[in-house]
Amino acid sequence: MTMTQEQHLRLLGVNKKAEFRQETEGSAASQSEGAGSKCVAVPILRQTDTCGETQRLLLRHPEAACAVVCDDRGRPAGLVMSDAFLIQMNAEFDPEHLYELPISRLMGLHPLTVDAGMPIDRVLELAAARSSRTRTDAVIVTQGGVLIGVLQVQAEEV
Repeated sequence: MTMTQEQHLRLLGVNKKAEFRQETEGSAASQSEGAGSKCVAVPILRQTDTCGETQRLLLRHPEAACAVVCDDRGRPAGLVMSDAFLIQMNAEFDPEHLYELPISRLMGLHPLTVDAGMPIDRVLELAAARSSRTRTDAVIVTQGGVLIGVLQVQAEEV
């Protein structure tokens, strides 16, 4: 018996800043076929945030599947997937030593990042080509190099 997998986008995320979602909605009309039309807002971390601050943010937003680490100009620098991060923080016998570490020590350094105008079909192809370790990670969507939201590709067996 042969199993096939069908991929689709699952919207996820919440926003740390109320004005962030309004900005992405305004640009979505011009990108109806691109990744920007399907992305959702996500909690944002600074590169200087610690693992303890990250944990508190993710616990305040349990509906968020991830958070994006951005530089001072809003450009993505890394990705923190909530489940994996919280498991890692709680797996330690004595996790207190992790709280003061910078988030750059535990974040994904090379997440899939696409432009808002990229066609959804191409995003799905790129997401499927990732290693099994990162295949379920969110896809960061940018416009002009600045974060506008995330998408998550989910594979279902058919």
